[in-house]
Amino acid sequence: MSEWVVLCDERELTSVERAIRTIDPAPDVEAVGTADALRRAVLEAAPGALGAVAGPVRGGVTDVNLAAAVARDGNARCVALAARGVSGSLRSRAARAGVDHVLDLDDLGGGPDVGAPRGDGGRLGGASRSVPPPPPRRADALAAPGMPASEPTGDVAGRAPVIVVCSGRGGVGKTAVAAVAAARAAGWGMRVCALDLDLSCGNLYSCFGLPRGSDLARLADAPAVTPELLGHLCVPVTAELDVVGPCERPESSELAMAGTGELVRMLALERDLVVVDTSTTFTDAVAQVAQLADRLLVVSDGGPATTAALARTSGLAVRLGVARTRVARLDNRANPRERTNFLLGRAEVGLEAARVFRTFEGGAEVRDLLAEGRALELAELDSPFSESVGAVVAQVLAELGRLPGCDEAERLAGESTTRRRPGIFGRRREVR
Repeated sequence: MSEWVVLCDERELTSVERAIRTIDPAPDVEAVGTADALRRAVLEAAPGALGAVAGPVRGGVTDVNLAAAVARDGNARCVALAARGVSGSLRSRAARAGVDHVLDLDDLGGGPDVGAPRGDGGRLGGASRSVPPPPPRRADALAAPGMPASEPTGDVAGRAPVIVVCSGRGGVGKTAVAAVAAARAAGWGMRVCALDLDLSCGNLYSCFGLPRGSDLARLADAPAVTPELLGHLCVPVTAELDVVGPCERPESSELAMAGTGELVRMLALERDLVVVDTSTTFTDAVAQVAQLADRLLVVSDGGPATTAALARTSGLAVRLGVARTRVARLDNRANPRERTNFLLGRAEVGLEAARVFRTFEGGAEVRDLLAEGRALELAELDSPFSESVGAVVAQVLAELGRLPGCDEAERLAGESTTRRRPGIFGRRREVR
């Protein structure tokens, strides 16, 4: 009798067990409740002792990403993906990720089981064997792709902080914030990677005057993310700053999604800081990286539907396993003379006690310089926008214990981004 550990929706347990029997006639199947528990059960077992199945789940890590992550761990006897309505592209994606079997539950007939919860605590058959709860993460472990991270990567010695800039709306200035944040940190002597995860239509590279970015679709053809592959994907801007992504062709964006978590994991080992610009929606790629983020900055600009967008984004982040302590609110294009609206979004999931940062309106100067590919020049300006973005980055790094030994960074770490009262000379400069 061979042993299997399974993660799936409770209603699908019986169907998943039947699917396993098509490849193993006498399985001893144990169900676990989280992606973290599944991976830890496999990693803590003897090599090759357990088979693993990622089945249909509601929310959180997608089944294919979880199966791919377990396959990359390399400790399972066999890795299977159980799903409904399996397509050819899903089978191809699973095969590229090293998944051994794709089990179509629809081929077995019937749908999800409905009714009262099982009385056996999720055990499906065979010997009664329980998987112990996952132990606390070791301080030297970095959250792997496709699994919720219970601790930020920046707290781990030797790994770089990961700052992810996201929103639920377009046009709020995510890319501008990400570009200037990366440029400011690079100016402090940090080795920075700016990663563009708007895989289809991202243009972060253009903010730095580059004719094109790198093609993240190459992740689909690589068995693993290696330093050599990083060398091909990182497009240098300066000696301290590289840009990675998006995809060369929008239609190839899906190919890159499965490997983005592993990419960020490797970048965090190779750089001092990783700044991630994202798409408006939470794709699989964005979800993986959000789970690895030390700070998830949810950007708004005070425009229509701001509260709704904040609520959708922060709520989804929490459902993906992002700790509330790692979610922060960033009010972009704020008026420095106005008070911060601390109540905005406070009733929403993930924002109940979120730290609030502000970046100040930069006007046409910001738009023009970014459109001309002069983000480095913009970052060097003593302007409200550049200074406030620098203050946000410095304060996040200080919170994570990673503030560089630089006079400017230390000064900005003490600046207030919640309210700024310009003095009389400041008003005169503005009038001019």
